[in-house]
Amino acid sequence: MSGLILVSHNLHQHSVLSSIYDGIMSQRGGIWVSWNGDVVEDDPDALHPLSFRVGNKYDTLTFPLTQEECEEGYHGYVYQGLWPVFHQRPDLARFTAEGFKQYLKLNETYARAVTEYAMPDDAIWIQDYHLIPSIKFIRDTGLTNRIGFCFHQSFPAGQSFEAIPDWHSLIGSLLCCDLIGFQTVQDMNNFLLWVETEFRIEHLSQTTFRIHGRIISTGVFPVGIDTSVSVCLKESNSCRFMERQCKETLPVNIILSGGHLDDITGFPNRIRGMDILLKMHPEYAKSTTLLQLTTPSMTTQSLESALKDELKGLTDTHAVSFISQDFSQEELCGIYRASRVALVTPLMAGMSLMARMYVASQDSDNPGVLILSQFAGGTESMKGAIIVNPYDPNAIADALNSALKLPLAERKKRHAHLLAEINRHDNQWWADSLLTRLDNPETEDAMQIRGSVVLTAGFSGRIRY
Repeated sequence: MSGLILVSHNLHQHSVLSSIYDGIMSQRGGIWVSWNGDVVEDDPDALHPLSFRVGNKYDTLTFPLTQEECEEGYHGYVYQGLWPVFHQRPDLARFTAEGFKQYLKLNETYARAVTEYAMPDDAIWIQDYHLIPSIKFIRDTGLTNRIGFCFHQSFPAGQSFEAIPDWHSLIGSLLCCDLIGFQTVQDMNNFLLWVETEFRIEHLSQTTFRIHGRIISTGVFPVGIDTSVSVCLKESNSCRFMERQCKETLPVNIILSGGHLDDITGFPNRIRGMDILLKMHPEYAKSTTLLQLTTPSMTTQSLESALKDELKGLTDTHAVSFISQDFSQEELCGIYRASRVALVTPLMAGMSLMARMYVASQDSDNPGVLILSQFAGGTESMKGAIIVNPYDPNAIADALNSALKLPLAERKKRHAHLLAEINRHDNQWWADSLLTRLDNPETEDAMQIRGSVVLTAGFSGRIRY
């Protein structure tokens, strides 16, 4: 197999994604290209310094970003603009010309880092919508390496992608790939149907097409976690200490919730569902709390403040507890283990890393219960979760009541199903399936035989609320 260059925005030591990438690179070797977390003063005439470091198992190539690139390009364009659109809420998106300019600038730095160190046979694997423009920047330098791109977010349905003012530029870059990976079949279908309506393409198979002389394949490659890391986390002193602290200071029934306090993550409906649960089942009043983990950022603070005001009557009770700080992975594992239920109900999401980490962290002899949004990535395979409509607070309340009343035997059965899925489709499976496809493209003759049919996905028998 060729060498690997993994390109990601995230190199933070507390990130689940960071541990996923680390596990992949430790096994495969290669170069991990990423922002180093530093911010420097903007100098229009200066190139960002690249720092190459040789490691025992893989090498890293990092660089700083400028204040403008972080504020306007990253926090501004990506999270105030692209984030809502990719989560089916274009009405919340805010785009500016300066934001797009800085978004392109930070992507130029990524492209320069890749092109300066890439060997002719290296496979280039680029992660998520933060880095879409870097694909074309790399091609513009003349590199012909095979490039795979993986969406971690859902792909918007219908023509919602066109709500992005600069969508022509983004799709022009995306179509420079050889392989585009998605989290779900639905996401891939959304992309294929949209591309077909906007461009003249030649179908070569169910998932492959030719456009502008380039053959582009698509596929479904759900991100998996590093289950070996979960085992180590559970055995750490920090995990045990945090688990004990939660059990000693919080009610016995901890319902775990996470994410920013915005509409997209489904937070308001979780709070309303909790309120309905306590009104319908007052016996939970003293024994149950919803524990909301959140890390405020400069892009969400105003929205979070507005939502807290809107939900003030519901969040001012002991039934909702907020913890707003960064935790280590060991500490998070302890919180997960102490929680009786994980309520993961985004209105739309690509990945379900929190759901997977929660399952992997549980005590198999006394596991908690996972409640998962039907619109979260991963529901197609997460047999054992209670699936719920995140738009329906009454359904959330019913699901919570069922989860809290599940007998131990049923909890263990559900957890076993979920854990088997997580172990089977871990981070190494994710990398193997995508990179094997990238390195071994199908022949055109084989693709033409199968024709073009949009794929469908069904849901196995699971409880829905």
